Amino acid sequence: MNAYLIEGLDRLGKSTLIDGILNARGFHQVIHYEKPKLLDVYMDPRVVHHKFLVKPDEKEAAWKQRALEEYQYDSFHAMFAMIQSGAHLIMDRAHLGEMVYAPLYRKYNGDYVLSLEEEYHVNTCYHAKLILLTEDFSKSKHFQDDGQSLGPESARAKEQELFINAFERSKFRYKQIVNVTGEDGNFRPKEDILAEVLS
Repeated sequence: MNAYLIEGLDRLGKSTLIDGILNARGFHQVIHYEKPKLLDVYMDPRVVHHKFLVKPDEKEAAWKQRALEEYQYDSFHAMFAMIQSGAHLIMDRAHLGEMVYAPLYRKYNGDYVLSLEEEYHVNTCYHAKLILLTEDFSKSKHFQDDGQSLGPESARAKEQELFINAFERSKFRYKQIVNVTGEDGNFRPKEDILAEVLS
């Protein structure tokens, strides 16, 4: 595989897995996707963008929602173009998060990323693998509310449920769910997780 897209909740070992892939497979450009930025260009009613149009007289909240959506749309277009190039890449978070965090926290539907998958023909992509890290909440001993983005465990479980749903709807030819929770409720050894991903 040339490209790995690694998805999942915070604190499940994405960075550790990325380090393992790099050590095992050599250089890959690592790109970390974060929350969308509210950019002035997307708030300008004189600028016509892709598809998330609002009327000039609509409330500022509608424009902010549109601006965030436009930012994400452009960022994932770029992501898929890079993957399609065949370059050696690792995406630390990717497009599936848009189907999770957009409806929960940004109040718009992120399902449009599935149309981007179709546009870039990910169902025929032989050199990219989509990986979703999950945890078993019935066993996990490492959950803590950090007071930031995660919220209570019930919110974390809801986010994971949406990630799994998005993963199942994805058309990537190669995709894999990896449960990072061991039988004892702790993280599985990183070597075991890496071996599963690279198998």
